[in-house]
Amino acid sequence: MILVLTVTEWLIKQGKKIVFGKRILKSCFIKQLRYKIRFEDLTYPKNIIREVKVKKNILEVNNLTKKYNSKKVLNEISFTVKSGEIVGLIGPNGAGKTTTMQSILGLIEKDQGDIYYNDQILKKQKEIASHISYIPEQPIYYEDLTLEEHLQFVAMLFKLPKNEYQKRKEFLIEYLNLEKHLKKFPDKLSKGTKQKFMISCAFIRDFDLLIADEPFFGLDPGSIRKLKDLFLKYKDKGKSIFVSTHLLDLAQTFCDKYIFLNQGEIIASGSQQEMNERIDFAQDKDLSLEEIFLKFIEG
Repeated sequence: MILVLTVTEWLIKQGKKIVFGKRILKSCFIKQLRYKIRFEDLTYPKNIIREVKVKKNILEVNNLTKKYNSKKVLNEISFTVKSGEIVGLIGPNGAGKTTTMQSILGLIEKDQGDIYYNDQILKKQKEIASHISYIPEQPIYYEDLTLEEHLQFVAMLFKLPKNEYQKRKEFLIEYLNLEKHLKKFPDKLSKGTKQKFMISCAFIRDFDLLIADEPFFGLDPGSIRKLKDLFLKYKDKGKSIFVSTHLLDLAQTFCDKYIFLNQGEIIASGSQQEMNERIDFAQDKDLSLEEIFLKFIEG
């Protein structure tokens, strides 16, 4: 939905021009009741009162269901992603991970369920085009555009100021070692370089939520570490990341919580510690994410 060809797919589906880069969704205003409280009437001293910041849900999925030929590939799954949170979607091949992400993005039509973005129910996924970026499982690109032209195209679609575009391009190209590939066409790139090309397209623009489908696939160890560090950098900026991966040893080093998906159903969710306690409460043993996942899968 947010990457080059994905955006174009939207335009084709809608059959009309879509204005990108503008906040289509209006802010959700929450009325707060304010009471005048006299502190001298309270039992506790003033200095113990603290403002607590509660992270809000940037994405909420309720009872998402998808069928192919009457077979449910997603069966009423529900979960949330909070602002400034990295959530890992974990599952075996065929579990429904890509279907989940594409349903949220509107690339495929869901059969049932509601999707909320910033507390607003989505009627049309184009409403969040300027807020969500996307790294697809398989690279998507125009064969007749160079890597640099793709970056320019994405920046133009999302109305990125020229100076900001230049700044981000220089950072991403150097960070991902893409300098010598800028003038090349995607078909001439190796699998790993194509993946870094997709990553650069996703990060060249603004977003509040990044949906990344197996983003580490094809990357060398150095590039894997750089992408992980990039995720953490954007998390520190308050951005949210929803990522699927089979690299469980890696996922446990940067994800805040996990959703275990198997045969279209969520079999467990929570932080590693929370799920570890559910499984191993009697033995008081810290299990790796892979061990926890396999215990849930194997029942």
